[in-house]
Amino acid sequence: MTAESIGLVWFRGGLRLQDNSCFHTALKENRQVFCCFILDDHYMRGPDIGAARACFLLETLALLDQSLQKLGAQLIVRRTADAVHEIAALAHEVGAARVYANQDYLPYPLRRDAQVQELLRSDGRQLCLHEDLLLVPPRLVLTAQETPYTVFTPFKRKWETLLQTPSRYQSEPLLHKLKTDKRFPSSSVPELSEYGMSLKQNIEPGGEERALQQLERFVSSGLPEYHLNRDQCALLHSTSRLSMHLKWGTLSIRDCYRAARRQGGPGADKWIDELAWREFFYSVTYHFPHTLQGPMLPEYKDFPWSDNQEHLQAWKTGNTGIPFVDAGMRQLNQTGWMHNRLRQVTASYLCKDLLIHWQEGERYFMQMLVDGDWPSNNGGWQWVSGSGVDPRRATRIFNPILQQERYDPDFAYVRQWVEEFGTARYPLHPLVTHEEGRRCYLDAFQRSAAGRQALREQHRETAAQSRQNRLFE
Repeated sequence: MTAESIGLVWFRGGLRLQDNSCFHTALKENRQVFCCFILDDHYMRGPDIGAARACFLLETLALLDQSLQKLGAQLIVRRTADAVHEIAALAHEVGAARVYANQDYLPYPLRRDAQVQELLRSDGRQLCLHEDLLLVPPRLVLTAQETPYTVFTPFKRKWETLLQTPSRYQSEPLLHKLKTDKRFPSSSVPELSEYGMSLKQNIEPGGEERALQQLERFVSSGLPEYHLNRDQCALLHSTSRLSMHLKWGTLSIRDCYRAARRQGGPGADKWIDELAWREFFYSVTYHFPHTLQGPMLPEYKDFPWSDNQEHLQAWKTGNTGIPFVDAGMRQLNQTGWMHNRLRQVTASYLCKDLLIHWQEGERYFMQMLVDGDWPSNNGGWQWVSGSGVDPRRATRIFNPILQQERYDPDFAYVRQWVEEFGTARYPLHPLVTHEEGRRCYLDAFQRSAAGRQALREQHRETAAQSRQNRLFE
């Protein structure tokens, strides 16, 4: 590294200029910094991308580009099906000795970054990855036996001992290093239609400024009583509504944690619990990447799920005849977001009452949610279905009627989203009553118990043999 060096910031998540570790380090270490974003077809044309998430991303990119232009800089946008060679070629093009990016923990970006690192190294360049997405990297949160946690409470206890949130990265004094008269070939930020998508949901706007405003609003209006109101789905500020900003990194997770610690009190403590759950699910995905393809526990691979497409479609459209479930699904379909309590209730109704495979719901959520994030979404669905880190959940079933009575006693949330509720136009009879669905699920669970036990024993034998083999390697 020399004082005359050039750096390239590769934005992926972390779409902000404030309190951004890779962006700050690039400015600190170089005399000139260029910025880029690669619109990767792996994501933009993947089966799980939806219009809401794509729209939020594209709007945020346009706003990031505007912020950089005001500083005399450029956001170089490239569209490709080969992000590895594109970023290496771009580093050569701008003359950057180092490419700076924030670390990701999912299987595809881990493979991609390893390939980028190798390709850059062969050209005498370097990929510099920085911790920014999480408060504590998942590779550090391990048991005394150096194994990953599969239970949240001990995970959080260890996670808290490792928290060392640095002071805010102050990049403002260094922003002059972005200014340049050079301009490189760049795609304009595309329209949704270029990816064959059209937005039918009324989503919240993206961008760094909006994220900071929403954090300030939540800290003043929602955080003090978060522990009391977080499940009251009809209340405007019962939750932070920051999940989409954390997904795309328009807001620093450190800013969230610092704000909670400054506020203090039981509301802040409970919100930090939720931040820890996000990190827990990232840890599970990092250490057990097969969970993105199927159940974490292999014995649930052959559970006798139903293939009733009529039931699945009624669930997706919010026409099950269970008011609380229908309200949640219609909120999702209309806004690209759903209250977390309803995410659990709707998920439970799909896989525990309708007996439809949890992966059908997982996929639909990813297609519809503006904040769709693979670890949190997959972790939540596996938690509800009981196929993931807490197998005790397998026989715990949300009663959507009791959930509504507890968290929406006046039907305010239901009436907001199910406009025909209380009229002859709304179903008088549920698609499947909770009593019927619960009974059928428990029957199926009992019938398949022997098969699960056999698979469990087979898995234990395989694991024991693997350990035995390692002893003799």
